Amino acid sequence: MVNITLLQDGSIISGASSDMDGYYTIKPIPPGKYTVEASFIGYQKTIVNNVLISPNKITAGNYELLPESTELGTVNIIESSVPLIDPDKSGAVKTKEQITALPTRNVQSVAATTAGIYQADEGSSINIRGSRSSSTDYYVDGIKVRGAIGVPTSGIEQITVVTGGLPAQYGDATGGIISVTTKGPSNKFFGGIELESSSLFDKYNYNLLGFGLSGPILKKRNADGTKGSSVIGYFLSGELRSVDDTDPSAIGRWKVKDNVLKDLQANPFRIAPNASAGFLSNSDFLTEDDFENVQAKLNSNERRFNISGKLDFKPTNTTFLSLGGTYYARTSRDFSGWRSMFSYANNRESSQTTYRLFGKLTQKFGSQEADEENSSATIKNAFFTIQGDYTNNKYTFVDSDHQFDLFKYGYVGEFKTYKRNIYNGGSAVDSSTGIIYTGQIHSGWGDTLYTFDENKYTNVDLANYTRAYYQMFSDYGLSSFVGAENDGIIRTAADLRGQGLRNGDLPASVYSLYGNHGTMYNGSAKQENTQTTFKAAGSADIKDHELSFGFEFEQRDDSYWGMGPMGMWGLMRQLTNKHILQRDLSNPIPVIDELTGVYQDTVNYDRLYVAEEQSWFDRNLRENLGKQIDNRDYINIDELSPEEFDIRMFSPDELLNSGSSLVYYFGYDIHGNKLSSNPTLKDFFEKKDANGNYLREIASFQPIYTAGYIQDKFAIDDLIFNI
Repeated sequence: MVNITLLQDGSIISGASSDMDGYYTIKPIPPGKYTVEASFIGYQKTIVNNVLISPNKITAGNYELLPESTELGTVNIIESSVPLIDPDKSGAVKTKEQITALPTRNVQSVAATTAGIYQADEGSSINIRGSRSSSTDYYVDGIKVRGAIGVPTSGIEQITVVTGGLPAQYGDATGGIISVTTKGPSNKFFGGIELESSSLFDKYNYNLLGFGLSGPILKKRNADGTKGSSVIGYFLSGELRSVDDTDPSAIGRWKVKDNVLKDLQANPFRIAPNASAGFLSNSDFLTEDDFENVQAKLNSNERRFNISGKLDFKPTNTTFLSLGGTYYARTSRDFSGWRSMFSYANNRESSQTTYRLFGKLTQKFGSQEADEENSSATIKNAFFTIQGDYTNNKYTFVDSDHQFDLFKYGYVGEFKTYKRNIYNGGSAVDSSTGIIYTGQIHSGWGDTLYTFDENKYTNVDLANYTRAYYQMFSDYGLSSFVGAENDGIIRTAADLRGQGLRNGDLPASVYSLYGNHGTMYNGSAKQENTQTTFKAAGSADIKDHELSFGFEFEQRDDSYWGMGPMGMWGLMRQLTNKHILQRDLSNPIPVIDELTGVYQDTVNYDRLYVAEEQSWFDRNLRENLGKQIDNRDYINIDELSPEEFDIRMFSPDELLNSGSSLVYYFGYDIHGNKLSSNPTLKDFFEKKDANGNYLREIASFQPIYTAGYIQDKFAIDDLIFNI
């Protein structure tokens, strides 16, 4: 019988003996490149280098042994080649050498070089044979990927792309499979470092620093005292990447010139030809000379770090244990076509962190020696694999300056409203005494002056509009809605007319095509997705059939919380003071001269306190300001600074806002705190806190996926069947 030996880095990995007809099978084999040696008495030893082994795929090794010549020790060395047509499945295998040679480091883009795969642009999602991009599943060392793949390019052994003929273990994939196999420990110490940079040649400033390190920790001792194969080994790789434009344009991007933008910020308005029509935006009057084309998109940078490690244990030839994990962290400023012309400085900041841990145990049965008895057995190459893994993905989407400091979003400054009583002729009755008073009766309250001041929390780009509006309103002597004088004094918030910005406002767009300068990102969100998976699989060869079976359990737990913080300014104005808007008509306050005791023909009223109309937010705000809950002072929200507010001042129903919700959430409470319980649908409608407010808790999304399979795989000549 011919002895077949599988080696990697000079160490024996496995082996087998052929049957009388020369057929043999070696399994399981971790994916990678190997050397195969075939020997038989009276024939030259044949050595085949660089034999590529891919996951879940039969690799044929048909070697011809030449008769031994008179010269002893002759060896026939052959370089392995990949067949043009793979009879096992449709797709391709990209080796580490091919990946390194490609002008991309993106796994999707590497896979897109395979026939039958479409990709719209570098780094974008892929479509396999017309399927949706969501129908393609990604695996790293047998782990279904959620979030970033997170494996440094230097840590990839090969990428297997399966576009058809999917094995049963991938039975729920309706598109294709992209399987990444990471490098394993080497039997010899090695390390490498790489540095790439485009900073000297373009404006994209692509910079990458990568490293790889591998070697044995513990080796076996051979009978002669020399070191043998590795018992414990490690592999570690990492990358640090920085780039100013992750998706460069071949034709560049247009933006307003820096000096023009600076002038727009200082002078955002001009007077309309008909002065009574108010002001027009200067951004609507730019010409071609005010713009420039830039090579790289501005403020669209990305900083990324990822590291991958693996620790392998092989105490015997039949037992193999692998422990490993990856960590990926990214922070980027996300390009926005809406903000690209005027407000690229306000691009959203997003971040992602992913870590993945796994353990995999493979146990073979029977002797692994290349003996005749084993090769002729009915059941051969039996083994089972048990694998467990955990993945955690966290995301944030925020304004880069304010993050989760919610009340600083859209904050323009301090606005003070000065009010006075309004009177009309009439009469008033004192319900306690029955006295009737006639004269000037207090009928309500009106604004007399509306002032604006900036402070340390001010968003300067937004305040530019309000500052300029106040100045021009005064310079051109425009008239307020309150009073008929053309004195250029702003007396009420309505005088701002949507051009001077209040807290929570954004400037009008430029022809509905671009956000004007200062258009900040109005969003603050966080997300956490986890995945816990357990897999068990086994396989055995019965004569010419490979029977395999497996079971998989997967538990996901997805949580999300996000809101548009600027909307809280309008909501706070609605919820504050609404219980003291009426006059206390039952208790008129006549104006009496203190010296003479004579009624002065004037009656005032206090504000009427209606407890059932008071919002929960108003109660908490008054307490935070050191006031009594039933205090009747009128509170001007825009006069307070962001530090005076807290999202916990709102009740859940107030944030849900009668269906016009400011918050979208599950797995978190409405205030953004991660839930420790698992509330039911009934809890959403019935559960209350100690103050009687409905909690409105929504459980995280927790789907459970279970699957099992059994498969018979056999070959007839060049035809391979999966049943």
